[in-house]
Amino acid sequence: MVYIIDSCFHWVGFHLVQHLLTEGKEVIGIDRVEDSKRENLYFYIGRNSRFQHFHSIQEMDRHCHQEHIEAAIRIEDSDRDAAGEFGGMLLCESVETLMEEKGERLDLPPLYGEWMPRNESLVYIGKEPILFEELLQREDASYIEDFLARFLTNITDRGIAAVKEVYRMKQMTDTSDREKIYSQLQNHYQRHQQFYED
Repeated sequence: MVYIIDSCFHWVGFHLVQHLLTEGKEVIGIDRVEDSKRENLYFYIGRNSRFQHFHSIQEMDRHCHQEHIEAAIRIEDSDRDAAGEFGGMLLCESVETLMEEKGERLDLPPLYGEWMPRNESLVYIGKEPILFEELLQREDASYIEDFLARFLTNITDRGIAAVKEVYRMKQMTDTSDREKIYSQLQNHYQRHQQFYED
C-alpha cells in the first residue's frame, strides 16, 4: 500500500514520511525543494527505495500510477482558511479527492519536535511566535513522534472516515518525558541551527 504525502518537507510532513518509511510503507512525497532546509530533509529520505518525490500533484499524476493507495494526506499550515489554530491535515482516499480537496479535515494539536520552525527560544506555529518552553508546558501539546504513532494506528485500524470521530471522542494523552525531549530538541537545534534559520 502507498501513502501520498503532500507537503512532505513541511516539518510535520517530513516526520510523517519518516515514520511511514520506518514502518516499511511506500511513500510518494509531493513538495518543492526551494531552500537548504528542504534540501537537507530530502537528503535524509531521498535515497530510500520506498520513497518517490515529485514537485506537484500534477507531475506525480503524469508519471506515476497509484492503484493501491492507503491514504493521500496534505499537511496544512494554520494560516490556511481550512486549517485549525495549529495547522491541519486533509485526509483523502484517492489522488482525485486530494486534488478536489474533498477529504476529512483534522485539526492538529500543538505539536513540537525536530525541524519545527524555531530559533533559540521561540517556535513559530503559523506566523505567531510562542516561547518554546511555554509550548512544552501545554497540557494539550504532543511530541510529533508520539502523535504520529497514535494517528497512523487509528488510520490503519479504523480507516480515514473514522479518524475524525476517534479524535472527537478520546483525549490524546501525551506520555512523553518532556524534560528529556526538551533537552533532545535543544541539542538537535544546536547541531542543525543553520538549517532551522534558513
